[in-house]
Amino acid sequence: MLKLLLAIPEYAETEIAKNTATGLLTLWENSLELHPHMFYMGTDFRKLKAPAMWYDIVSVTDVLSNMKSVKSDARFMKIVSLVKSKQDSSKLFTPEAVFQKFKEWDFGQKKTPPPYLTYLCY
Repeated sequence: MLKLLLAIPEYAETEIAKNTATGLLTLWENSLELHPHMFYMGTDFRKLKAPAMWYDIVSVTDVLSNMKSVKSDARFMKIVSLVKSKQDSSKLFTPEAVFQKFKEWDFGQKKTPPPYLTYLCY
């Protein structure tokens, strides 16, 4: 929903967009306690994977990074730090999980860092 709101300029920095972002950040902050429906931010959520269209750390970070009011939020910075910590010594990112539907794509395997996932993380 936040991705949709941010795609419409007149909604991008509205209260509803800010509240939606706050909801995501609150779920992150309380990820050990809050598990509403399928929106749990557990170990699977924290695994790097592509494409960035699912409910996972890459997608949520991407969406939140498009919101000016979130960029200095300490909770957002923790999410970014976790993603950055997954870089290898060459500053590349390797998938930690694979969506089987995409297993034939370069980002659909866990052996080498695909350019696409590294692009998404940057």
